Amino acid sequence: MYYTSMVNQHEKEWDMSIDINCKGVVNGVNAVIQSMTQRKSGHIINMSSDAGRRGFAGLAVYSGTKFFVEGFSQALRHEMVEFNVKVTTVQPGDVKTELLSHTTDQEAKEKYDGSTLTTILNPGDIGKAIVFIASQPKAVAINEMLIEPTGAPI
Repeated sequence: MYYTSMVNQHEKEWDMSIDINCKGVVNGVNAVIQSMTQRKSGHIINMSSDAGRRGFAGLAVYSGTKFFVEGFSQALRHEMVEFNVKVTTVQPGDVKTELLSHTTDQEAKEKYDGSTLTTILNPGDIGKAIVFIASQPKAVAINEMLIEPTGAPI
């Protein structure tokens, strides 16, 4: 995730976001899909973002990649029904990670980053949600889960 203003043309960061967030998800699914469909069970949990539900200024490319994850996962969910494979997207809001330290467009970061305005999520909060999703009974599908800081709902 890189804060970038489109006008500042940080193409290297855009390419990296697309490679990791789009191609990475597709390649990860590709690595497990054959075995899951052959055994007719499994659960794919793709990491999206609240930016996959709503575009955020300064995160146009990042939001686009997360919209990709949402659309890809929705279509995959329908394909996997006959194989009894669940597909879930997890959509966290701001989480305390090193992601912001990778931003090189400081102008965009200062203008658009609101993560210091409220208490944000811890990685463990997301981990607990994933355990909850994965521990549901076989007949229960959680298709998506939006997880936001209390002080920063969308």
